[in-house]
Amino acid sequence: MTKYRNVLILIILSLLPFLITFLNPNLPHTSDGGVQLPRMAAYFKALSDGHFPVRWAGDLNYGYGLPLFNFIYQFPFWATSTFIAFGFSLVFSFKLALYLSYVFSGIGMYLLAGELSKNRQTALITAILYLFAPFRFVELLIRGALGGVYAYTFAPLVLYAILKKNIPLTAVFAVLLILSHNSLSLVFFAIAVLFVLMFNVHKIRSFLGLALGLGLSAFFWIPAMWEHKYTYGDLFMKDLFRQYFPPIQNLFIPNPLYNPKLLTGEISTDIGLVNILLLLTALILLFNTFRAQRHAELVSASSFQKTGFRTKFGMTELKIVFFSLTITTVSLFFISPLSMFVWERVSWLRQFQFSWRFLAPVTFALPLLYIPISQRISLNAKTLIAILSAVILMTAFYWYPRQGFDKVNENDFWNYPLNTTYFGETDLIWSAGPASDYPKQFSEIIAGEGHISNITKKTQIHTYPVLADSQVTVVDHTQYFPGWKVYSGNAQIPIQFQDPNWRGQITYSLPPGDHSIVVKFTESPVRMIADFISLMTLAIILFTFKKMSAPHTSR
Repeated sequence: MTKYRNVLILIILSLLPFLITFLNPNLPHTSDGGVQLPRMAAYFKALSDGHFPVRWAGDLNYGYGLPLFNFIYQFPFWATSTFIAFGFSLVFSFKLALYLSYVFSGIGMYLLAGELSKNRQTALITAILYLFAPFRFVELLIRGALGGVYAYTFAPLVLYAILKKNIPLTAVFAVLLILSHNSLSLVFFAIAVLFVLMFNVHKIRSFLGLALGLGLSAFFWIPAMWEHKYTYGDLFMKDLFRQYFPPIQNLFIPNPLYNPKLLTGEISTDIGLVNILLLLTALILLFNTFRAQRHAELVSASSFQKTGFRTKFGMTELKIVFFSLTITTVSLFFISPLSMFVWERVSWLRQFQFSWRFLAPVTFALPLLYIPISQRISLNAKTLIAILSAVILMTAFYWYPRQGFDKVNENDFWNYPLNTTYFGETDLIWSAGPASDYPKQFSEIIAGEGHISNITKKTQIHTYPVLADSQVTVVDHTQYFPGWKVYSGNAQIPIQFQDPNWRGQITYSLPPGDHSIVVKFTESPVRMIADFISLMTLAIILFTFKKMSAPHTSR
């Protein structure tokens, strides 16, 4: 009963920061909210049109479309599409997606901390510290980072599954982590590998589960990496990172009132007073441990037992401390300008865009320090309640969206003309850049005599008859991307996409006659390979799950 009671406590506490947001019917004004709603609508439209895996956003970019979902995270839009299918509005679906990411992140941390500490009270407090770290609210209610917030959800669940030695569960949580956010999932996946290396877990089972997660998500990350070369992303983002290194003092100065002088761009980057106290306490206890046993060598568990290390930090406690400190130290390095030379030389690192993204692993790692600290510092129930109440109330300044609420017309997001990106991440190299107006007709004859009518346009397929009185050239006002094909009846028609008058758009020629045209978005060879890997991995996971679930019989 205690386990379920603690989960109920987490659910109730998780509602507190969202009460104002849920009670107000309007959209909280966040950095990304205005672009996430049209993405949600485009994704739901694509699913409704039978486009899966979703890669193309057909209505965006003034109807010329763009391969938005070939490059950005998928899981958050699976969640919002489910809510929309049940009849919820875009605004409420956005709020609900943020809230569910938050509450399940707390439950995930509770499960992880419970496995590490074997103490439900310690697990509950660790989860509360994780939920009420200030940067969590920056991500949720200031940035509205629909993808990033789910990385916080699945990171602890991956480690929990590893501790449970459950291969299918590890794979499922790993794939959901990978699909939650492009760059943060990479960081947290590396943290999962570090966890396997540092802790006493079943190495083969753990790495197999993580590998299956990679395989299952191959349909997304392989095309995203391989076909990234077709976009302007690297060009537009190559120097972006230089502008967003926060001054080191801003990481340690609390900023609940959002003092502009302590912001990096529009982001408050303070780690949080409680996290700083946890860090300092752990360092003091670690120093005392080394001082008490300065002649001992940290070689193995047996050496700990022989030398009496357990009077300070035990083996598991030390591993948690070193795990947390490693993550924090490496992350703070990448956040600080000291890492500038690495950012300059490692091109893929620039896909993180902002160095302060590394606050996410810091925010994940520091609450874990409460587990070893709780074994060394005993506090009575009243003191703990007082401290936790202070931890929660200290974040109350963040609960009201910093820039208020926007009254929006949701029809604007269902018929959104822009491309929803900021730095050319999905602007294609064959195009002249984002479109600026709708075409007069989505398909038209640009050479020869003929007629087009009855155009039916779905996300991934356009159909229309072409009555050609002579040899004609047709432009389908769709941005070309590998996978687009044109068929006349059952015959595939050669296409062009580099006509200087119709730059980056699909053009093709037809002989005189009546033609039934299908312009269809299909999987490119690299996407077909990636899809095959995902399907084979899914079969392996289902087989593994069946074997694990089968009753064992003895002869």
